[in-house]
Amino acid sequence: MSIEKTLLSKNEIIKSIKDNDLVIDVGGAISPCARADYIIDILPYEKMSKEQIWGLSNPRFSKEKWITRDICDKNPWPFADKYFDFSICSHVLEDIRDPIWVCSELIRISKAGLIEIPSRLYETSYRVEGKKLAGASHHRWIIDLENKILRFTFKTSWVHLSWVANKKAPQGENRVLRLLWKDNFKYKENILNSGLDTILYLKRKASSKDVDDFYARLFGYPRLFYRFYKYIKRRFK
Repeated sequence: MSIEKTLLSKNEIIKSIKDNDLVIDVGGAISPCARADYIIDILPYEKMSKEQIWGLSNPRFSKEKWITRDICDKNPWPFADKYFDFSICSHVLEDIRDPIWVCSELIRISKAGLIEIPSRLYETSYRVEGKKLAGASHHRWIIDLENKILRFTFKTSWVHLSWVANKKAPQGENRVLRLLWKDNFKYKENILNSGLDTILYLKRKASSKDVDDFYARLFGYPRLFYRFYKYIKRRFK
């Protein structure tokens, strides 16, 4: 088992695939990989973005090898275990409602693969789409790699707070995370139960005043009243 970050470009990775390897692009209709022999996506073949095909000059996939279905529908995809030598899943996992299921199917049907996702820095920074909006508005998940585990954190509204988000959009390779895996990889959902949990996860250096203001706004209390409440709670617990 292995899952590693890589600085190689997608095209460099695709060029390293053997000519007789069987390849699938999962969720690739918007930007299909021409090297893929199969595509599986909720969009039909006719809706693919032909102008965004990448990887080779002539696509290897065809309409006959284009599988139209919801990849999150909890039914196994129509391929045998380890049917593919390599799978590509590029800028998909952050968009979909159940990336945990999709990860399990990627491992089941393929022997190795490439996963490309927006970096956590990208997803927590202003000025990607808007001045006061962190990351991309349609993304559902913040994804990172920690201790070789792909971790999915639901993107709550707390990430847009002015003292939580980064002020400048990341540039270049800081915008994406590319992961190469072989055999299988570990993944999990990072479940957070409060705004404070989210702040701690994002590892921002929030001051005690920031945290007090956060909870005061959350519960509609004056900040000093909330600080007094915390003092009483500590004093008598």
